[in-house]
Amino acid sequence: MIRRLALIGVLGALTVAGCSSETNQDQTTTNSSAQPSSTEAWPPTEPAAPTEQSTPAPAPTVDTSDPGELGRTVVETWFSYDTRTDTNRNDAPVRAADLGVLTGELDAQVRADVQIPVKASGEWAQWASQGATVTAVAVEVPNQGQANTATKYHGMYEVTSTVTDSSGTEIGTDVQYVAVVLTDNGDGWRVSSVTTL
Repeated sequence: MIRRLALIGVLGALTVAGCSSETNQDQTTTNSSAQPSSTEAWPPTEPAAPTEQSTPAPAPTVDTSDPGELGRTVVETWFSYDTRTDTNRNDAPVRAADLGVLTGELDAQVRADVQIPVKASGEWAQWASQGATVTAVAVEVPNQGQANTATKYHGMYEVTSTVTDSSGTEIGTDVQYVAVVLTDNGDGWRVSSVTTL
């Protein structure tokens, strides 16, 4: 009888120990997943990417002391396009305006023109279907005898435009002549007109 009681006592102790061991494991498992630590977010979320305020890149500094060079810079900007980002040809003159070297009147005209909806058709639509860029290179040529003064400059440029598709393959070139009038009212040269001939 004493052996039976001892055996029952041992079995009872083992059962209680086993139960308490399982209970502790359950609590350990439950405690490790049930409540977040004070440093965790709950419910769990993807970490948010740090937000950066986008500020437009400052316009490059352009030398306004040399009218011929200034005219070349404006013409190359005015006639270079990227069909992947430009809506139409009107976006390029706005980039030229962003250089800060157009007269107030021409600047206003350029910015008004970009507001006019233009359907992408013809040559532009073909370029856009190929993800093309157009890079203009201007070379100053004689201005057909127009007199330049201390406050007015007549620039003439031969502009070669090279069209390249998205793979970098040249798909066309074009040459045109562009007349540019610049004025200086004491604050450096400014472009007052750009005319394709």
